[in-house]
Amino acid sequence: MQHYENADEELEDWACLIYESMSGPSRTFHSVQHVFDISEDADPIEKLAIFFHDIIYYSIDGGLTERQEELIGDAINVIKDGGKEEVRISERSFDANTNMVMDIFGFKPGQILDPFKGMNEFLSALSAVRCYQGNLEACVLAEIAACIEGTIPFRKTSDDGKSPCDFLFERLVFVNEKYDLNLDNDEIVEAVQRAVDLGNRDLDNFSTPEKAVFLSNSWNLLPESNISLRNKSIYRVSDYAFALKKMTGFFEFLDADTIFLSFRDNEKRRKIIEKKTKMASENVRAARKYMNWKRVSIGVVAAISELSGGDAPLALFLGDLPEPHYRSTSIEDYVEVDEPEDGIIVDPCVFRLLKDGREAESSFDIKNSPLAAYLYSLMGDEGIDKLLTHAVHPMDKEHATKLLKSIPEVAVATIVAACAEIAITRADRLDQMVKDLLG
Repeated sequence: MQHYENADEELEDWACLIYESMSGPSRTFHSVQHVFDISEDADPIEKLAIFFHDIIYYSIDGGLTERQEELIGDAINVIKDGGKEEVRISERSFDANTNMVMDIFGFKPGQILDPFKGMNEFLSALSAVRCYQGNLEACVLAEIAACIEGTIPFRKTSDDGKSPCDFLFERLVFVNEKYDLNLDNDEIVEAVQRAVDLGNRDLDNFSTPEKAVFLSNSWNLLPESNISLRNKSIYRVSDYAFALKKMTGFFEFLDADTIFLSFRDNEKRRKIIEKKTKMASENVRAARKYMNWKRVSIGVVAAISELSGGDAPLALFLGDLPEPHYRSTSIEDYVEVDEPEDGIIVDPCVFRLLKDGREAESSFDIKNSPLAAYLYSLMGDEGIDKLLTHAVHPMDKEHATKLLKSIPEVAVATIVAACAEIAITRADRLDQMVKDLLG
């Protein structure tokens, strides 16, 4: 256990732990700024939870840092088998506070930790409790751990109608008795409501009224789960296609009703949650369509790449990302996006997002999507499902040919000609490809 000479030294250690944990190259969304973003107007217990709620992102960060290992390394066993890694809760005797955190999460010694079912939240809560335990009573530590448990996202109601909040309430009732926390029923209800509030704060981006802002924030998640995109200069067509495939899959299966929760709230609060859920549903719907057209457009680039010589850096075909004082030739210079013609049915909001862009640039991508907007303006919503069946990853010659033959000939000619202006080493092969495809 770390020994401190005074309170300032202790505070400094906590601050450095949080800062170092959330400032690495993998943290493009769950950064220190995210802590400040969701802390406004939170009560003291909630803020103490917020500081630590995202410090562990085990798979995204590549494991524990040296300081994290010192703090909670004894709580897990890491089993490596070839390229696979399994993280389990250690089967050993723990102190009461560690056992209490396990009970709040409903976890057991020896249990495999799933990164999609509370692994990071559990380890973050344990980190918080171990830092705070010399200064706070067990009942407050339990409330902090419960808050962080409440940030496990996208959990459905059980078959018997119980919500994640109901289960947390039951576990807190059990923990209150087992560890003599002396919380009354109203205080336990308040602890769950606080946990629900933090979970809702953590996902508040989903209820952003401006879809361009929502997509900008969501876009920052891509490099966290796709290491190749963190190097903005050299990621390949296949890297970007894979990242889009994963994010498209996420939005496709996301149930907007699982985003914002409520627990024994008054009518006013329930109305707020209903409003947030409605906005989240609209954002998710727009994101699905937006992502599908992004995926089709990068599928077209992947098809062109496959048929002209194989995978290559995305910049070879689309041009470099703009720099603060320099802009190289890019695909936008050769592909003009017009308004859809009469009879072409598009979602105006999604078309504007593709044409004009998300709210902000990202480190690895421009904010607008000229190829996706161009294809959407020509084809509209009809036929997107067929296109997606051919926009596969990894791309192969059969699907590449089928995808390019599924879009209008004028689009094939325009996009391939544009790529030939940028990928000059493939110009001859690209010219021959158009002849082969269009006859």
